[in-house]
Amino acid sequence: MNAVLEGLASNSALPATLLDRLVAHPELAPELAERADLSPAHVRALLAHADSTAVYTLLDKGLVHPADIPITDESVALVVTGSPDADPALARALAFHPDPTVRARLPEWACSLPADVIELLARDPDTSVVAELVLFQALPPWLAVSLSRHPSLDVRRALASSPHTPASLLASLSSEDTLVRELAANPATPASIAADLLRHHTSRYFLAGRTDLPSDVYDQLASELEPGILSQLAANPAVPVPVLRQLAGTRALRLALLRNPAIPLDLLAELAPSARIGPDPLPRIASASVVELRELAASPVTRMLVAARPDLPADLFAALVSDPDAGVAGAAATHPLVTVPQLWELVERHGPLLYPRVARNPLCPPELLHHMALGAGSVEETYRAIARHPAASGETLLLCLEDAQARHLAAAHPHLPVPAIVELLGSEFTAGAAAANPSLPVHVMEELVDRSEV
Repeated sequence: MNAVLEGLASNSALPATLLDRLVAHPELAPELAERADLSPAHVRALLAHADSTAVYTLLDKGLVHPADIPITDESVALVVTGSPDADPALARALAFHPDPTVRARLPEWACSLPADVIELLARDPDTSVVAELVLFQALPPWLAVSLSRHPSLDVRRALASSPHTPASLLASLSSEDTLVRELAANPATPASIAADLLRHHTSRYFLAGRTDLPSDVYDQLASELEPGILSQLAANPAVPVPVLRQLAGTRALRLALLRNPAIPLDLLAELAPSARIGPDPLPRIASASVVELRELAASPVTRMLVAARPDLPADLFAALVSDPDAGVAGAAATHPLVTVPQLWELVERHGPLLYPRVARNPLCPPELLHHMALGAGSVEETYRAIARHPAASGETLLLCLEDAQARHLAAAHPHLPVPAIVELLGSEFTAGAAAANPSLPVHVMEELVDRSEV
């Protein structure tokens, strides 16, 4: 019943009378807080449940002022401190909370802590509180320097990790070998300091992902044998091209290289046939000029990659969508320029192989969706794509119920026939989605709420 009630709580067609009843259920507060039709009375009722997730949502939507929120427990209090309009007295009170885990959460949640609270937390006897303060709040320079001499390694590590730590202090911390990993990963660490950390093996994984280092650092990192370090390098757009070419000799790095926005086009063309790239345009393809796109489209190796780009020139798209290769034509099937007749042509020319791609196109008409559902056979992804499509008819959606995952998607589709929606309420896997379906009759919603209150 919980899944059903949660579905009802998010149902956009839920009548006001039932919403009035559901707000009495504390466990539904997070879902109900997301609704767009809450009245002031509903907001007050939700606040009374003291659910911190609901409070966060209501604050974020501007439906309530921090001063109007009843502070019933520390979780709600912490959420309220995240508002710029929160009363500073609330943060001061939490800084004296007897539970150190609450005090430790305060720096992360608070929008900005008053200076006196920052100084108080910096002297906290629990080092986890001090470490969280250092990590999430900007400290006065004098206090940051003082905490750099803190006896707790956790505090000093937090200081080395914090983007708020001044560069001069990060430089002084680099003399401590136990902090090199944090300093290498911190984007606030000056490049000159980070580069000097190369002598520490534990820092190299993080250095390989930085984009501000001298080229000779990347050259040295390329001689590493650890796959994690090399994978970071392969994806890094700041790595010099000769290093990228060197890395291309390792087959396991090719996908990372192909997703590197700085990969040279000739290297991209060389590696593309040997990797499973997926449907999304590669970053280097997305940034290619029109001239480069035309050159790539002329090659049988890379034209499928070009076809996936959504802003192609019209003539280039027309050539790719009519390509005899199913992979190329399928990559163009979701393109904004495709027409309904072209979608029919793709299906007739390439058959079920392209059904999932065509069904993802927002322009795909109900008739074509139904045609593909009839012939989907064992291609479950076709059913799932159709069940997501807003134009799918009720008759078509019934065909999609053959697949378990598509059944869950279809259960929430407003075009699914009512008898099928009601039937899917009886399955644990689809009950929540069916209850959220805006086509669910009101009398059924009423019966579900009545049953929950028995």
